[in-house]
Amino acid sequence: MLNIYASYDVFPSSKGSSTHIKEMITALATHAEELSLLCLRGNAKLPAVQKHDNILIKRFYSEVKLNYLEKASLFSERVYLEISQNENEIKIAHFRDIWSGLGITAHKNIPSVFEVNALTSVELPYHYPNLTDEFLEKLKFLEQKCLDEATVIITPSATTKKFLIAAYAVPEEKINVIPNGAYIPESFEKPEDAPDHYIIYFGALQRWQGIEVLLKAMSYLKDYPDLKLLICSSVKEKAFKPLKKLIEKLELTDRIIVKTQVQREELYNYIHFATLSIAPLKACERNITQGCSPLKILETMACGTALVASDLPVVRELVSEQEAMLVEPDRELDLARSIRFLLDTPEEREVLAAKALQKMKEEFTWELQVNKLNQVYKNLI
Repeated sequence: MLNIYASYDVFPSSKGSSTHIKEMITALATHAEELSLLCLRGNAKLPAVQKHDNILIKRFYSEVKLNYLEKASLFSERVYLEISQNENEIKIAHFRDIWSGLGITAHKNIPSVFEVNALTSVELPYHYPNLTDEFLEKLKFLEQKCLDEATVIITPSATTKKFLIAAYAVPEEKINVIPNGAYIPESFEKPEDAPDHYIIYFGALQRWQGIEVLLKAMSYLKDYPDLKLLICSSVKEKAFKPLKKLIEKLELTDRIIVKTQVQREELYNYIHFATLSIAPLKACERNITQGCSPLKILETMACGTALVASDLPVVRELVSEQEAMLVEPDRELDLARSIRFLLDTPEEREVLAAKALQKMKEEFTWELQVNKLNQVYKNLI
């Protein structure tokens, strides 16, 4: 028997989604003789077909000439064909997005899981700001179709669950909240190129992440002459270019260190040896209404580093004032004041980091989340 996991994303990659996909497919692979992962290829460096234990990865469409919608449509067709060829053998089909879901839910007899980390109609305008209302309505129609036809929905955030109920009329009992998780490293080794005194931001650079707010906050901390901001971005170096002008304008060029596509083990070392980790999420529709489950917060907790984060409902699902310094979002001066306070009070940093690590062990390890996911699969079977 066969299980399917489909994602309109490149795997593996340095993005947080790749970590999530790895955990999901590892769990799903235990419920069948074989798991097929259907995903994007990204570029020719990744093999089109790859086998590891009982997991078969099939990657499609590395052509750079295809635009987003062309590639998405072709991917949906490819998923549909893959399902059709193995329809009688498939026990469970799990998908992360509408482009995967359209190819899966067309097969009504296959139990399906829609993993809603984000919705395309909310996310895509951040990448393509000139999308028309008519096009976004079409996306919402496709989202509604996938939500209605999926057997079960899982989401990492209670905020997202509320959004799906309110905006798409999804029955509450159909949705399972399974937060993101993290692994707690057994040991750490300080990277040779790590600054002596630094705070860290890591993750993607989309506008909702609030990296501009953090850069502006750094301009209020110039009286700490040796303090650096280390930015470990999950995207390619060229994606950072738009922020370079802001850094130059703020006269922070000598205070900012940028590293791109850092591997997970090395990233955890950078996090652990940072004085603080910053998660300056913005108060926007993506974070407030749709919701998310920020891996950067969980991975900071797992690395034993004190956290400063925006005070948003999605953040409070993971930490309270007992485990992190929470600040009003989108206010660079308030963020700078909070960073300053913790820079000057090492004993407070230690208390927050210790309590956050303990909460991670009790509530947010990947082992705990995978156990919840396995129960969803067992109920489907």
